[in-house]
Amino acid sequence: MSKDGAGRGMSTAGRSRRVVLRIGGMHCAGCTRAIQGYLMDMEGIKGCDVNLATEKAVIEYDPATINLRRIEQAIEEVGYKVVYEKVSLHVSMLTDVSDAVRLEGILKGIEGIRDASVNHVSSRVTVEYNPALISIAEVKAVLDEHGYKVVSEDVYSAEDEDAKVLRRLFLIGLVLTVPVVLYSYPEYISLPFTGTSITAYIMLILAGTVQFLVGKRFYVGAYRISRIGSANMDTLVVVGTTAAYIFSVINTVPEPLWHSIYYDVSSVVITFIILGKYLESKSKSKASSLIRKMLELQPKKARVIKDGDGGVEEEVPVESIREGDVVLVHPGEKIPVDGTIIKGYSAVDESMATGEAMPVSKGPGDEVIGGTINREGSLLIKATRVGSDTFLAHVIRLVEDAMGSKPPVQMLVDKVAGYFAFIVMGIAVATFLVWYALTGVVEQALIPTVAVLVVACPCALGLATPTAIMVGMGKGAQHGIIFKNGKALEMLSRVDVVVFDKTGTLTHGRPVVTDIIPLSSAIMVDGAGADDGSGAYLRDMLEAAASLERNSEHPLAKAIVEKASSMGIMPKEVEDFKAIPGRGVMARYRGREIMVGSPRMLESMGIAIDNWKGKISSLQDEGKTVVLVSIDGKPSGIIAFMDEPKQSSIDAVNMLKSMGIDVVMLTGDNRRSADAVARVLGIEHVLAEVMPDGKIDAIRMVQAEGKRVAMVGDGINDAPALMQADVGIAMGSGTDIAIEAGDVILVRNDPIGVATAVELSRKVMSKIRQNLVYAFMYNVALIPVAALGLLYPALAGLAMAASSVSVTMSSLLMKRWMPKSRRSMGR
Repeated sequence: MSKDGAGRGMSTAGRSRRVVLRIGGMHCAGCTRAIQGYLMDMEGIKGCDVNLATEKAVIEYDPATINLRRIEQAIEEVGYKVVYEKVSLHVSMLTDVSDAVRLEGILKGIEGIRDASVNHVSSRVTVEYNPALISIAEVKAVLDEHGYKVVSEDVYSAEDEDAKVLRRLFLIGLVLTVPVVLYSYPEYISLPFTGTSITAYIMLILAGTVQFLVGKRFYVGAYRISRIGSANMDTLVVVGTTAAYIFSVINTVPEPLWHSIYYDVSSVVITFIILGKYLESKSKSKASSLIRKMLELQPKKARVIKDGDGGVEEEVPVESIREGDVVLVHPGEKIPVDGTIIKGYSAVDESMATGEAMPVSKGPGDEVIGGTINREGSLLIKATRVGSDTFLAHVIRLVEDAMGSKPPVQMLVDKVAGYFAFIVMGIAVATFLVWYALTGVVEQALIPTVAVLVVACPCALGLATPTAIMVGMGKGAQHGIIFKNGKALEMLSRVDVVVFDKTGTLTHGRPVVTDIIPLSSAIMVDGAGADDGSGAYLRDMLEAAASLERNSEHPLAKAIVEKASSMGIMPKEVEDFKAIPGRGVMARYRGREIMVGSPRMLESMGIAIDNWKGKISSLQDEGKTVVLVSIDGKPSGIIAFMDEPKQSSIDAVNMLKSMGIDVVMLTGDNRRSADAVARVLGIEHVLAEVMPDGKIDAIRMVQAEGKRVAMVGDGINDAPALMQADVGIAMGSGTDIAIEAGDVILVRNDPIGVATAVELSRKVMSKIRQNLVYAFMYNVALIPVAALGLLYPALAGLAMAASSVSVTMSSLLMKRWMPKSRRSMGR
């Protein structure tokens, strides 16, 4: 384990470092704005994005100017805390106190571990750690490296602990509030001592306990945020309930004035808000459940084969597996690591990684993903990626980052919510003054004022977007779609045009040779005359072409070499090899000048091909790509290729069109060949004969028409064009999802994923708009109702709690979403 912190939740780029911290104590969008504003004012902080729903902050900072501990202190200064998880590990090989002291020192020196306690008597190692910086598996790996084997573990989740604390506070509040409410209405309920001074003093004590014990977190939050001149939900709750409680105390001592005692107001409001926070915590936990489910996919143990295939089988913890180890996986078991099959055949269920429902056949040489399920035969797998480098680890990191990011709409909401508390307090003051002016009675002015303060909490506003983003990102990951951030999701929902790079996205990406046509006027390279009917000339021409193309990585080149190999033709060495990007290749072969390239290339070199243009056109009209072979400046032969479209491409194009999106095909193929493929796919707009360096210009040309463009490519060769597009979609990356280019990553090489990603992005943005409308309407509608005295404070507290929970539950409904491709096509 590295000690510099550049690990699981931290990355470095140049002098900048990026860290993800979990923050406790946030209640509303005002909280996120307060933290973000405070940190951004600090020297050394380059960027900060705080998310309410995930309770995480993504911070970019300069480690030469500010360290992580100072950042944590700054968060505490604002009134919040960095949340750490705790795990207790039972280890073996811990012998004495010196051992314990040494191990404590090792653990405390690791970035991400806040504290460590080692008890050599009980053989217990208790570690308090930041789960965004270091995982339990990495802690166990450190112990294993130093010779301590973990026997068992007990994990204490901070998220679960917070829910337990809220539940406990609610139950305390409920037990204390019930008698306060019952004694508040002596005219309706007859109880012992009703209406007496002793009852009033009992209510004072019970309500005070609720106010200052159950509601302590609100006071702490309000005080700390006031230190930076800001306000949030805590401020509103504290001002409203404290006013009601203090007013009641004044009218209790020395002699109770029953018509001016409102202990039930403060007690019920705080109890209801705590209930709402508890339900909100549980709901947010469900919204983020995908990450926990993905973590559970990783098996705990694995069978490692020592000393190769015939070696000894040993069961070991997964975290102890190293790259190059060979593991044995039986039918029905989860594959423990990313790797390559070296022996055995099976069908592997990869649904958790790619969304593909049907098991995929695998054999020697095929890659497998850790966490997927081996359905049939036993497999021997050589580990290629372990620990934080696995596919699953990359997915979890990307999804966590995406869940913590904000789409542009959320940034506007945060800005509004930042001033919301001050606006509400202004409305509350105005409400009090108006009511007092009209009635001259303090209590008649106090009740609607408290109701305004309580009902106007911006919690629902703060949760409307991030909860929908969390669920949407999770659903995407389940279907093999990884959004890198919230902006990508929002932009994809608004695209007008999807541009597909043809090769490998709309087609299989594996062109095959369909025609080899010798030209009678050619001169054979070995000096012989015309073809004698035995096929010698054809073989000779193909040998020359394959000899040149063996040096190229182009798909057509590979097809020529594969065709030659299938005919038993072995390529030879060439001299003076030169590749012309997008055109072809040339070299000296057996003393002759050989060219293999497009008709345009040969013409540009002054080679006459007029006699063969009819044949070339006829092949191109069939959707085939044509390459010419010339020897010593004379056409020698025609080689034609076909890269057949995928059936799913037709479905994807139809789905995108049904959504009102224009589909464009981008290709370097000639116009006739491109149009032939487009006709099969049902695509009307084609950009043909585009050179590799011209793809960016092609995207710019479409954007110049005022269109928002999504570009679909392979993420590597198309990286510049993907970056130019409004949304770049890298398709078919498989296990290599750590692709820099591409705002959206599709794990499967299936264009249906593009339509599904657009559909999902629109669903999420629709849900966000629905949530925001509800949250705004809730405040717009209920603030006037409360100000007019038509809403009792206790009901205002219940309504406020219900609004947050309902927004979260609304987002959770998306967990039942299923893409149209699955519903209508049985995918």
